[in-house]
Amino acid sequence: MQSSINNLVSHIYALGVRHALLCPGNRNAQITLSFANHKGFKCYSIVDERSAAFTALGIASYIKFPVVVVCTSGTAVLNFYPAIAEAFYSQIPLIIITADRLPNLIDQWEGQTIRQNQIYEKHILASYSYGFKDVKSFDFEKNLLKCVYPVKGPIHINIPLDEPHFEKSQKFHFPKIKKYLINKEQLECKIPNVILPQKIIVFAGADADSSKYKREFEALSKQKNIVLLADILSGLHNVQNIKNWDVVCNLSSNETIKSICPDLLITIGKFTVSKSFKLFIKQNKPKAHWHITANGTIADPYQTNPVEVKCYENLFLKYLINETKKSENKFFNKWLEVSHYFDKKSSELFKPKIFNEFSVTKFIIENTDKNSSLYLSNGMPIRYASYLSGFCKDFKIFGNRGTSGIDGISSSAAGVSMANKNKTILITGDISFFYDINGLWNKYLSKNFKIVVFNNNGGGIFRLINGPDEKLREEYLSAGTGRNCISVAESFGITYFSAKNYNELNLNFKKFIGYDKSPAIFEVFFKKNNMIKFYNDFNNINKK
Repeated sequence: MQSSINNLVSHIYALGVRHALLCPGNRNAQITLSFANHKGFKCYSIVDERSAAFTALGIASYIKFPVVVVCTSGTAVLNFYPAIAEAFYSQIPLIIITADRLPNLIDQWEGQTIRQNQIYEKHILASYSYGFKDVKSFDFEKNLLKCVYPVKGPIHINIPLDEPHFEKSQKFHFPKIKKYLINKEQLECKIPNVILPQKIIVFAGADADSSKYKREFEALSKQKNIVLLADILSGLHNVQNIKNWDVVCNLSSNETIKSICPDLLITIGKFTVSKSFKLFIKQNKPKAHWHITANGTIADPYQTNPVEVKCYENLFLKYLINETKKSENKFFNKWLEVSHYFDKKSSELFKPKIFNEFSVTKFIIENTDKNSSLYLSNGMPIRYASYLSGFCKDFKIFGNRGTSGIDGISSSAAGVSMANKNKTILITGDISFFYDINGLWNKYLSKNFKIVVFNNNGGGIFRLINGPDEKLREEYLSAGTGRNCISVAESFGITYFSAKNYNELNLNFKKFIGYDKSPAIFEVFFKKNNMIKFYNDFNNINKK
């Protein structure tokens, strides 16, 4: 079976894959050692399977290409599942390889044995068995390409293995396989043959491939007759033409809302972080909604029954540029007027009067190098950044919004840091940080990995929910522990910094961001009521 595994590894290399995360185990020894002995792979050994899968996801999200992750049989396989679900909905390519017991041993009270065949079937692009009977009929190229075309995402290869798992005399010979070519079919773009209305909003949702049409998006933005909005994870936040749209959608009066509603909504990419924009569109449905997709990725998050426009995004945007060159700019000017209004209204509020999570997020964004990668945890950090997208530089911004869980946040950010030479700054909450402590159990952590922990003793997002009794909310929803991160930093050999006020923030953040001898944690302590007060003031700025 070793030669068959070597053949599989050679085909994965031919696909262009170069990163493999290998979780220690006995049953997967043949698979692990095959990758480790192939000189073409950069291999990482990470013990915790859940963390390993999220780390692989982080690397894949940065390089925009598949990463392999391998584990032994049994519950180890289940620990991959959260990252697989995230990869499925975020369309991040992973090749999941799991060792298994032979079929005749399943459900026979054997150790480390569960029903692994098709175990991820609800959240996987393709699932294969690569056992003794399957090797000859396995179509390597067709099966492996499933993770990159037409939609990117995870695939699963389950390998039933007999004992002994490895022999000392085993030699590793890897057949040379011709490099795979990803021959994408040429799409016949079909753009609706209609007269475009004057009131158009183009919204770019989260999309890992936005770099392919950034130039066209920017050109359309400069025309200033179409409103271009971009989610914080779109990769287009710095070229949109209305920067504070999240605030506008959240706080505008009913009268203002009526004047800024589009007749045509055009969406590109996938989901959005902004709840405000979702409600804005749901409650003020446009006459038409077109979703532009070259690979059939479409959903209906706004309940608008979108029309699928099968077209490459850059070609559609070029069409839009030409068709709207002479369009009126009244609709855009109205949006610009409202945007300026809220800029003035919020300018005092955004100044650091009170030491809170929002103002510190703004401080971090303003004091971070533009070439950095920013990883935003779920909960409040990614929402702060969404409101502040106008202040964000040309950062590469990441977040796990496919399923929006807090599991694996640190691990995913670690993966991004391992894949690039520039700084990677993770902004996370205390609950998310402690939930994924094993993300730091990683000997490959980059010295440029910077973790900012907002410690407000619990899940701050739950404190914004009206209704629950405060004592019950703190105990069962916010779930604060009263712990800090210094002992965690010491345990993993990570340098620790902290701040409790603006003086300490100004002094220690510079030291933290410039520290280059090891990864670093910067823990910022907040009083829980400060954020509540900020959000009350924020929601009332239009009433002043």
